[in-house]
Amino acid sequence: MILEAVYDSPYGSSFSDDSHGFRAKRGCHTALKSIRNNWSGVTWIIEGDVKAAFDCIDHDILINILRRKIKDERFINLIRKALTAGYYEFKTPVDSVVGTPQGSIVSPILCNIFLHELDEFVAGLIGTHEKGDKKRTSTEYNYRQKQIEKVRSKLGEPGQDADERKELLKELKALLTAQKQSSPMRDDGSFIRMKYVRYADDWCVGINGPKHLAVQIRDEIKAFMADKLGLTLNMEKTHIRHAKDEEAFFLGTRIKVGANSQKVVRIVDKNGRNYQKRVTGWLPQMFAPCDKLVTRLSSRGFCDLEGRPLGKAAWMFLDDDQIVSMAGAVLRGLINFYSFVDNYPDLRRVQYILKYSAAKTLAGKHRTSVRRIFQKFGDALAIEKKRKAKTAFISFPTVVDWKRDPTRFKIGEVPSSDYALQKSITLRTRSKLWMNCVICGSDEKVAMHHIRHVKKMGEKVTGFNRLMAILNRKQIPACTPCHVKIHKGIYDGLKLSDLHDPIAAAR
Repeated sequence: MILEAVYDSPYGSSFSDDSHGFRAKRGCHTALKSIRNNWSGVTWIIEGDVKAAFDCIDHDILINILRRKIKDERFINLIRKALTAGYYEFKTPVDSVVGTPQGSIVSPILCNIFLHELDEFVAGLIGTHEKGDKKRTSTEYNYRQKQIEKVRSKLGEPGQDADERKELLKELKALLTAQKQSSPMRDDGSFIRMKYVRYADDWCVGINGPKHLAVQIRDEIKAFMADKLGLTLNMEKTHIRHAKDEEAFFLGTRIKVGANSQKVVRIVDKNGRNYQKRVTGWLPQMFAPCDKLVTRLSSRGFCDLEGRPLGKAAWMFLDDDQIVSMAGAVLRGLINFYSFVDNYPDLRRVQYILKYSAAKTLAGKHRTSVRRIFQKFGDALAIEKKRKAKTAFISFPTVVDWKRDPTRFKIGEVPSSDYALQKSITLRTRSKLWMNCVICGSDEKVAMHHIRHVKKMGEKVTGFNRLMAILNRKQIPACTPCHVKIHKGIYDGLKLSDLHDPIAAAR
């Protein structure tokens, strides 16, 4: 709290506007939005990767940086003790020679304070290298411009017939196309602009200028980090990309600048008004890495490497509504994060994988086919959930409009209190006190059947205790007759699927 009051107060921050990580009202979307709005015309993009930034912060350098603003040595000593306290790794004490405290809530702001030196250094580079007020134009470009002006002056002459005007417009269109091919001179060094953005230890520099300048700036940043901060720039993962021909990768998003064809974009002016504009050339474009998302879903067991959905065996012991809501939460997180990308419709593949993975998990749980699951629960997998006299439906989220919107950034949105409360309830502590009996379905005199701690039940666990140990739960709802039978051991040895079968229960 003291560090935030000194460095990042709402009434005035010491940090750069280009720093977006671990700060109030800032995040990945504010960083990406700054690229979307301000990086038009960038020619080269430097992707910076710092090798183990959090683990390699020099304590003495950090303390000296803190002393510039904080004069209370007692507080400085407190920070130093936190830095050198060490930690336990598999019951083995590890001394903290360098790096910020492991798992401490103070580590993010300490990292921002440390890397603010990098922000100021890059700001100095921007002031040093930027020059020029306007791009120089080639001789051919100037010649075409004079021809265009001449044709336009003829269009305004009185007494023109329709055929003559049509020929002039055709000639004007041809001249505009030729002028586009002889666009203003780029990368000649007469006009240079630089952009910069950082999120924690990930940073990018955009350069509107020649490539040799991009190489020079990368080397200058590398030398500064090594000499002044004691950090190492990972040259294997630090790349210089041509913004129009290659894709840069920043905060899980692929970034290009410029398009080979015309497109319509939505523009927001300084007064907040929205309008559409047909553009060509050098506007930033952002894409979701769908191939990497499929690979990530495959590693989590939702699909195979080819993207074919699979059922999750680890979820088959959960309730139906839990299976659907958990799969839906994964989809909701992905489509919210990539809400602004230009290939937003491509995320339908992710929706398909997660939806059919949930359906296959339900089919495996109920020992039936996926087709019957959709016949029973519908296309949205709407699971009926009863609580007392109320009935609700938990369904898989469906996106109605897959239209792309480059301005759809999730900034300043706060989840509702109901959503935050529901999210905070874990599977272990989820209560079913007001639900029907899990054995016979009765809603009369339902109580909770409890067991001892799952870890203290012993090696031989049977019956309900074994099922509840698999579910990792200590309580389930049961009506009074079934509750009595549980304690008498009548249900020992039965499987969970048998409890809903009256014939099996009668045996």
